[in-house]
Amino acid sequence: MNEENRKIVDFIRDTYIIPMNNNSKFAKENGIDEKTVRKMKDDLSYKIGLSTIIKICKNNSLSLADFFKKVGI
Repeated sequence: MNEENRKIVDFIRDTYIIPMNNNSKFAKENGIDEKTVRKMKDDLSYKIGLSTIIKICKNNSLSLADFFKKVGI
């Protein structure tokens, strides 16, 4: 489970957070706390919650199935 969690967090970080280059803007656009964004970027042990994944998917017009396909799990 930790390996899958890491893949999810890395995918979100590399695909959405880093290209935006603005933690506050990403947090606001996705309805999540900026502290969560910082954890996704910097904390290798961060465990992402399903509610956070759902918010990011909704903001990016992705179904959960499509999201997990893109992540590769």
